[in-house]
Amino acid sequence: MSGLIRFFVFSLLIFATANSFSYVQPCQLVAQVAGDHYETRPVWFASLSPPANFKAGLKVELVERNGAWFIYKGHNAWFDLDECSTKHITVEGKTLAVLPTLYNQQTTKSAIINGTFIIKVYRVDDLKKIAKRYRFKKVSPLPNRFTAIFDVRPQLSYDRMIEILDLDRDIEFVIPVLSEPD
Repeated sequence: MSGLIRFFVFSLLIFATANSFSYVQPCQLVAQVAGDHYETRPVWFASLSPPANFKAGLKVELVERNGAWFIYKGHNAWFDLDECSTKHITVEGKTLAVLPTLYNQQTTKSAIINGTFIIKVYRVDDLKKIAKRYRFKKVSPLPNRFTAIFDVRPQLSYDRMIEILDLDRDIEFVIPVLSEPD
C-alpha cells in the first residue's frame, strides 16, 4: 500500500474508533458540552416526587434539594448508556418520572438535565427549519438572533440527540440548559 492509502485507512480507523467509543456512561456527552466542570453521576437522579414515594419501593437516599426537585442517590445506575433522558418508573402502582443529573464540581451541587437546550444556527431562518425537522418546541428566542432555547423532549437519549445535531450542517452548536440552584 502506498503511504497515502495507509494514511487514509489509518485515519478512517481512528475516526471509527473515536465515534464508537465516544462515551462510556449515560449523559457523558451532555456533560462534555455543558462544560469542563460537569461530571456524570449514573447512580443519581432527580424527581419532583418526595422521598415518601420512593422509600417503600426502592432503596434510594435523598441527597439534596434543588428548588422543587429532589435529588436521590441509589445503589445502581438509573440510566443505560443509550438512555440519557426522562425515564418513568413504577413504584407501588405509582408512575414516577426520574431525570438524569450531572454534578457541578464548581458549585458542588447537582444539575438536572431537563430537556431544554440552547441551539445556535448559521442563518436565522434555520431556527424554524430545526424546530420543524426535529419537532422541537421553541421556548424562547435569545438576544443573539441565531440562537434560541428549545424543548427537545421526548428523546431516548440526549447524548444521541447531540451526536445527530452535531452532523446537521445548519447547526453551529448545542448546549443543555440545566436546572441548578443559585
